[in-house]
Amino acid sequence: MSKKVQIGLLSPFFLPLAGYEESARHLDLDLVMVTPNRINWKSQEVYGLIYNGQAWIEDNVPLPRSLYNRYYGPKPKIVSRLEAALGKNKIFNHITRFDKWIIHQLLAKSTLKAYLPATALYTPQQLTHYLGRFGRVILKPVSGQLGTKIYLITAERGVYYLHHGTKSAIAHFFSLEDLLANLESMIDKDFLIQEFLPLASVDGRVFDVRFLVQKNGKGEWQVTGMLSRLALRYSYVTNLSQAILPVEEVLGKLLPNLDIVTKLTEISITAAQMVEGSLGSLGELSVDFGLGSKGSVWIIELNAKPMKSIFAGLADNQLMQTIYSQPLLYALYLASV
Repeated sequence: MSKKVQIGLLSPFFLPLAGYEESARHLDLDLVMVTPNRINWKSQEVYGLIYNGQAWIEDNVPLPRSLYNRYYGPKPKIVSRLEAALGKNKIFNHITRFDKWIIHQLLAKSTLKAYLPATALYTPQQLTHYLGRFGRVILKPVSGQLGTKIYLITAERGVYYLHHGTKSAIAHFFSLEDLLANLESMIDKDFLIQEFLPLASVDGRVFDVRFLVQKNGKGEWQVTGMLSRLALRYSYVTNLSQAILPVEEVLGKLLPNLDIVTKLTEISITAAQMVEGSLGSLGELSVDFGLGSKGSVWIIELNAKPMKSIFAGLADNQLMQTIYSQPLLYALYLASV
């Protein structure tokens, strides 16, 4: 049996989890894929799939003293049961998919309220109110779907235009009643209405900024990665990105005389602290920001399971090593306290 520290990766799938092997080798630890149906609760052992620095092997080992939840959420019974065996908050993340409305409500009660766009749960009445107030609104699911089902509705001179991913409308309606009738098959109670944000553009393409916030080996939140996504020229949605660029490069073109990075870093860490304080143990999340052409800042959304692979677009090997190592370093910290 290996004498190295073993870190658990909690998942229902008895399969290797790519991306963390190099970091595990560098940190000289073993990774253990922990699947609930292979746990022996009486002996507190698990028949796991283990990466030992060279290959993934199957073996029966003691339950790791900390686990990185890679799948379950919101906090499921398996996390509660593991915490009963290992100790409180030895498993992170308690949630791997945020409800956007819950997150909005949490942040709206904090010092970050000033950075939130006007947002409400979808109802026909709220849509009518928001169109009268803003003229342009975004509709999107409460639970993220990788940028799909994000609609833009604009009202101009009594005509209502519906957009789905593109600046060109896919339909138009000559009355609000016709618009609402057509939305019935597309929108339900699990959608949000949000004011349309006039995002700044670079080379004719709107962009957003993503900050990756992770806990380090001391259990402290820090920003470990940041990037900018430039949308396709025909799109208002940055999820349909044409390019991934360094934040400094984009902001250098747009706002060369402002230190926006420091401000966004502070907001990101505060958001992580606020959300964890309300929703339970977390070890990482990402914050997506929209910026106005004169430096206005909006929090677009938070992601509980940020996609690390998107940072590969920056072609920075050291950055990739860092962002894959941080959860393991945090797990080592939890195993030691």
